[in-house]
Amino acid sequence: MRRTILGWGGLAVAALCALLLYSFSHVSGREIGSVMDISDACVVTVSRYELGEWEKRTDYILNADQIQQLKTLLLESSFTRELASVVRFRDRSQYDIRVEFSNGNDPLLIHCIGNEYIQVTNQFDGKHLTINNKGWKAALDGIIAQSAASGGPT
Repeated sequence: MRRTILGWGGLAVAALCALLLYSFSHVSGREIGSVMDISDACVVTVSRYELGEWEKRTDYILNADQIQQLKTLLLESSFTRELASVVRFRDRSQYDIRVEFSNGNDPLLIHCIGNEYIQVTNQFDGKHLTINNKGWKAALDGIIAQSAASGGPT
């Protein structure tokens, strides 16, 4: 009988540890600061470029519909924290998302490496987050494809 109680107690401790590890490593889009504050009143710019070619980037200024699509993409996505400070990636497509808030709050800056990682400035200890949404890059490309490119550095 005592072994059974210890066995259940050990199982409960293991389950609690697993739950804590999951809650630390899993990041919902809702946990990214200021995402809930994104609205039509914001100015949102997405810069797209290939790795090492930032000078050749194309900047897209999103309209109200695209801003809502981006907000939905962020809120409905999930990510996993990376413990390493440096990540390896294959995708050469890079995106910089800048959200300027009308209320004067600090802008939300998100650097995206294709369909693999995002990094949110001043959040998550500067670590990258693995993108768990495999359609992330296609969705982001679909959003920016709806707007005319401004053609380069602004």
